[in-house]
Amino acid sequence: MTEPEQSQSQTPSPERPTVVEKTGRTADEAVEVALRELGASREEVEIEVLGEESRGLLGILGHSHTRVRVSLKAPPPRAAIGEQALELLQQVLETMETDVRAKLTSENEEEIVLDLQGEDLGILIGKHGQTLGALQHLVNIITNRRLPQEQRKRIIVDAEGYRAKRESSLTGMAKRAARTARETGREVTLDALAANERRIIHMALADEPGVTTRSVGTDPSRRVVVVPTVRRGRPADAGERRQGRPWAGPRESRGPQRTADHRAPHDRPPTQPLPTEEEESESEPE
Repeated sequence: MTEPEQSQSQTPSPERPTVVEKTGRTADEAVEVALRELGASREEVEIEVLGEESRGLLGILGHSHTRVRVSLKAPPPRAAIGEQALELLQQVLETMETDVRAKLTSENEEEIVLDLQGEDLGILIGKHGQTLGALQHLVNIITNRRLPQEQRKRIIVDAEGYRAKRESSLTGMAKRAARTARETGREVTLDALAANERRIIHMALADEPGVTTRSVGTDPSRRVVVVPTVRRGRPADAGERRQGRPWAGPRESRGPQRTADHRAPHDRPPTQPLPTEEEESESEPE
């Protein structure tokens, strides 16, 4: 079987070619080889079939091959990226049949901010901003996938200042958890949060004295644990840490340990009855 012909890229940039020519037994085979080299999908390129080439003896015997030229589509101007993101978000909102409009509020070299305005914001925000986060993720993926790495921007989708309010609420929650951890000497585990909200907690307590933070679990149940740097008494026993029990102090200070007598009744030593008052008076010396 003849391997598809490998050709040199026609672009001066070796990291990411923009135009390649490939030959394969069919046009589709040649295009697939070109797409792998470009690291692109069919929607991101323009394809031109250059013609068939014969590989047989004197052009009579053997198999013919098809040669194609595959070019990356030119990315939009940087100034148009925000407008494209806005148009995409508005199309999604119209598909959802909501009474909400999107607005491009700011754009710089690194970031685009889109704001939602309307009557149905509660539906689009969702519980703890989960729906809003999903919209933001969708707009980021679709808008940036056709752009070279150096032109991609972070796109934030907000809803009338919801993100700022949520960040303030999370910061306050983090500070209260840190105070509780310091005062009790015990770890405080917060409710499950999205990745961007866990990041807010970590950053809010990065310079907080007396505590550190870590994340445990897996998404969507991953949580932040606020850990005191100084615990009351000494660190918990290994068994108590595994079972999540608070440390109760040194064993010698916990009082006598009660142990159960598991012997059968007939194997236990007989219990002496308490003396009666007459027996006690007879045993007293006169």
